[in-house]
Amino acid sequence: MKTTFAKLTAVTALALLPLGAFAETPISEVNVHATLNENVDSNAMQYYPQIETDVQRLIAERLDLTGDAGDPVIDVEIKGVLLDGDSVLPDSAEFNELRATINYTDGNNEINAEAMPLWIKASTADTTPQEGVIFVAPDRTDFYVAMITALADTVVENIPDIARGDKSK
Repeated sequence: MKTTFAKLTAVTALALLPLGAFAETPISEVNVHATLNENVDSNAMQYYPQIETDVQRLIAERLDLTGDAGDPVIDVEIKGVLLDGDSVLPDSAEFNELRATINYTDGNNEINAEAMPLWIKASTADTTPQEGVIFVAPDRTDFYVAMITALADTVVENIPDIARGDKSK
């Protein structure tokens, strides 16, 4: 599968722009869980058993976690690692979609009733390229890092909204 790594990198870079705004939202801890095996057809955990740890580390690197039990906790549930909507990845382990939800538990242990859904999707080289964009096919590691980084950035970007109970993004 040829991928638009340039576009994926641009999406990741754009997600990094507003990160300074999140210093005002204290977060005690971040928990990441993958429930991919609930979909009996999914084989993503065979290829990416470390995805929970990797995403949790990336989110934690972007936040100053307080460790204070009175501060909110962010729970991220990775629900899908897909290739063009299919949960069965090919032998090459390629994927172009990550689906997840964010739950926010405030300092009083009250969980927002509705999880905020996230959907990260990379374009393929089959899409019409923009003028000046160079298409580069990344290796499996480059692509994995770009996708989970985009997920981590999106989680961090949405913390203020989910803290307010706004799930509209």
